[in-house]
Amino acid sequence: MTADIPYYESNNDKNVLRLFVIRHGQTEENLKKILQGHMDTELNETGQDQASKLGEYLANDRHLKFDKIYSSDLKRCQQTINTALEHFNTPTKLVTTDKLRERCMGVIEGMYLKDAEEYADSMGKPTFRDFGEPAEEFQQRLSNVLENIVSENKSSKNIGIVSHGGSIRQLLKLLDYKELNVHKIIVFNTSVTIIDYIKNEKAYVVRRVGNTQHLGSGEFIVSDLQLR
Repeated sequence: MTADIPYYESNNDKNVLRLFVIRHGQTEENLKKILQGHMDTELNETGQDQASKLGEYLANDRHLKFDKIYSSDLKRCQQTINTALEHFNTPTKLVTTDKLRERCMGVIEGMYLKDAEEYADSMGKPTFRDFGEPAEEFQQRLSNVLENIVSENKSSKNIGIVSHGGSIRQLLKLLDYKELNVHKIIVFNTSVTIIDYIKNEKAYVVRRVGNTQHLGSGEFIVSDLQLR
């Protein structure tokens, strides 16, 4: 189920828990088309700029206040949210978890995308996605962490979640998002996807996918459907 709302709109409805799902900023590995998975890569200069623009926009333009923020424990997510939070005047509780990590890519982690595709072909695999964390386990991990976040914040209104491109697409798949083929959704670096949990109905509504208004003209946007 989808229903658009204004970009980055803060929630004031006690019956709604609004989830602001943010992808990390750009890394050198993103630029070089290297599969990161669980690699603990860091933001490059552009990624830092993206994160700063995100924080400035959310805090100063939208006056958004998070009740709590959950983040992947990998550096690229930690650096993204910590840079963004520098623009907020009030402290925000930050919870770090490995459950929000990208899908582990296994033996192809750290490979260039082209090399991973060639390696998969040489091993008789239909796709490089056949390596690493099984799809079923990845789906269950994301399902569990989403359920835990909702259950821990029954009285909250606005929650931040900082994660990875593949993980965000997996969340949309879990929520039966059908506006586009989930695998074709482009989740840009520092983009914001907004999901509402309607408390009395125990139902999710996808409001916005991949907002990048904070990046202005988009000069900082770099993405690849297959990179994480």
